Amino acid sequence: MKTQLKSLLLLAGASLIIFTGCKKNDNFVSPSAQSATTYDEAVQGAKTSKFNGEVPAKWYALAINLSRTTPNQSPGPINSRAYGYMGLALYEAVVPGMPSHQSIQRQLNGLPGLPQADCSHKYYYPACANASLANMVRHMFGNTSPAQNFTIDSLENSFNTLFKSTVPQQVFDRSVSFGQNISNAIYDWSKSDGGDQAYLVPFPTTYIPPAGPGLWVPLPGQLALLPYWGNNRTFINNDVASTQPPPPPAYSIESSSKFYQEELEVYNESINQDPEHVIIAKYWAILPGPSVSISILSSVLSGKNSNLSVAAEAYCKVGIAIADAIVSCYKTKYQYNQERPITFIRANFNSTWVPVIATPPFPDYTSAHSAQAGASARVLADIFGDNTTFTDSSINSLGFTPRIFTKFSDCANEIALSRFYGGIHVRTSNSVGVAQGNLVGMYVSALKFKRD
Repeated sequence: MKTQLKSLLLLAGASLIIFTGCKKNDNFVSPSAQSATTYDEAVQGAKTSKFNGEVPAKWYALAINLSRTTPNQSPGPINSRAYGYMGLALYEAVVPGMPSHQSIQRQLNGLPGLPQADCSHKYYYPACANASLANMVRHMFGNTSPAQNFTIDSLENSFNTLFKSTVPQQVFDRSVSFGQNISNAIYDWSKSDGGDQAYLVPFPTTYIPPAGPGLWVPLPGQLALLPYWGNNRTFINNDVASTQPPPPPAYSIESSSKFYQEELEVYNESINQDPEHVIIAKYWAILPGPSVSISILSSVLSGKNSNLSVAAEAYCKVGIAIADAIVSCYKTKYQYNQERPITFIRANFNSTWVPVIATPPFPDYTSAHSAQAGASARVLADIFGDNTTFTDSSINSLGFTPRIFTKFSDCANEIALSRFYGGIHVRTSNSVGVAQGNLVGMYVSALKFKRD
């Protein structure tokens, strides 16, 4: 823990880049209420904070849908990686219009210099955001169907049609070019992180799980999901090594051992289970874990009517947090290779036992759902305060009642418990996963987004 705290202090005190942001007219008025002359003076050079967060809200809603409907895009690692790069591209595309903020390029893990805005010219930041997100979605979701590509094109074009109806062509073109150049530069960097196009081969046949008592065994028909993900480059240097937890409880079939007792607890939970626990297990299993965190963030931003500046910073922070948390988690998973409850329970308690939700194809310790939830909750609490009331209604259309929380930490803990209720993780894997993610979130919150 001392090493972790020392690393955070060093991170917080690191030398920072001073980004040449653009400071323009503060007095923005809705385009529908002003003349063309006034519009040219006020809107083209308006700060990022003068616009609402509609552009990112719609792009992230589309990305959540794509994560559920595109082959091999739902696994947590692939899903989180997409949000990490989307958030960074969004933030860097609009930060020139945020005078109190700066690029975080030099604080990240080997990210080369990014294109710079020409502050002698004007930019329309919603167009910058739209271009950067559209481009990054295409890069991250590279295996979409023609119908899905049509949806992506339609969203981008709908915003562009709106913007071109009010923004002069040269301002529009400049803004689109800048957003695209930012996302292209970030995507070029992403290709060397170890996870590029992982959706093409998520189950490498080269990996052979180690064998032995208490070690994870794939279920019939399963192969290990992304077993090398823990070696991937993270957004923040060294946050994987600095957030590794202690080993899990030692494997044992002795009834008095912690390992045995935890597996028995999972089994006992499944017998005459509280119906509310079943609902919780199924609710948080519908979406990929990272999409859950993004959905929660979107709900909070909508409830607060947050502007584009607040939204860009928040999506960037949460995206980096969940991406790095899952790399850290997968490092742990494939280091200890702890078996899943279904294996132990069938061998020791009930040979026909079936959990509430399907057991995924990777080791138990730690829980990725829990790790990413802990990371996002830490970052969200640091941005908005932990005592924030919000409603998650992301799967209303699937017949589930929205869940309401008054603390981000309570939500993270429920997400973690849902995996215990679902029968796919022992309790320690969930609680340690939340703590692991929380540490990653601390690293993200230590990044200097604002100028000194």
